[in-house]
Amino acid sequence: MKRHGFLLLGIALSAILMAWTLRGLHLEELGQILRGLELSWLLAGTLFYFVAVILRTWRWGILLHRLRPTGFRERFVALTIGYMGNNLYPARAGELLRAYVLQRRCGISMSAALGTIVVERVLDGLMVVFLAMVALLFFPLPASLRPAVIAGGGVFGGALLVLLGMAQSAAKLRDLLGRISQRRSGFWVERVTAFLSRFLDGLMVLQRPASALAVGGLTALIWLAEAGTYGLVLMAFPFRTSFFSLLVMTAAVNLATALPSAPGYIGTFEAPGVAVLHAFGIPSGMAITYTLVLHLVLWLPITLLGLSLFLREGLRGVVRPLHIPPSSS
Repeated sequence: MKRHGFLLLGIALSAILMAWTLRGLHLEELGQILRGLELSWLLAGTLFYFVAVILRTWRWGILLHRLRPTGFRERFVALTIGYMGNNLYPARAGELLRAYVLQRRCGISMSAALGTIVVERVLDGLMVVFLAMVALLFFPLPASLRPAVIAGGGVFGGALLVLLGMAQSAAKLRDLLGRISQRRSGFWVERVTAFLSRFLDGLMVLQRPASALAVGGLTALIWLAEAGTYGLVLMAFPFRTSFFSLLVMTAAVNLATALPSAPGYIGTFEAPGVAVLHAFGIPSGMAITYTLVLHLVLWLPITLLGLSLFLREGLRGVVRPLHIPPSSS
């Protein structure tokens, strides 16, 4: 019931945000803009997006190295299937699927893999906020967007400090978990303490400054590559905006997709994207069409590739055991 309630909340929020986003769009204008697109730039943007995917695969290898060395192909398959899961199932269920595929292919426990994924997500959130702040230095950020950037920086900065503290205190935390499991026996106590212990394993990369710096540098490159994809897709359209405004848009849409939504981040991607473009003076029809097309470029190729790998791996039967609710879309 809780899972269904969360899904229904996400669908309702997506419907509201999409209705708000599309309120100023006329079908004739949409068709006219689409007919004028330069498809070669859309293809370039689609291909360039996989630069970020490759960088993510490389970064994940650094995060996993303290647990066990893994092959690039194994990580790429797991990551791509996970992205497909995020795009087709609610509540970022693809992260669980990604950890399962890695366990199946490399023998790394799901809980430890999830620890590395949490580190990824916190660093990603912190980086997109940082990029928005860098953009602010070169381009005046609209007043309506400043509170969101400041709040996002506080949330993800605090989360990073918590993870760093957990990594540095891992030995003490493991002792505490051991004492808890000794004093309170029971099936769920043992499962939770074992999960948390393996989760701490996934944070070990934060104990090594060189590895942490490498991960941070790759995170910056990943999000610059993602913003580059936004720029290449923009070239297919007959309007222009600054690269710094695209950095702000990259930050806004990726922070907003953390909200509950229908599968595929419907609405939570479009609404903030259009709002940012409006704030930078882009007309409504262009802003809406660009955001819709950009979402399709970011969503469709990785989903199709991930689905192909999912079927090739013979994973059809793992969705129910992993408690991933089927998509309603």
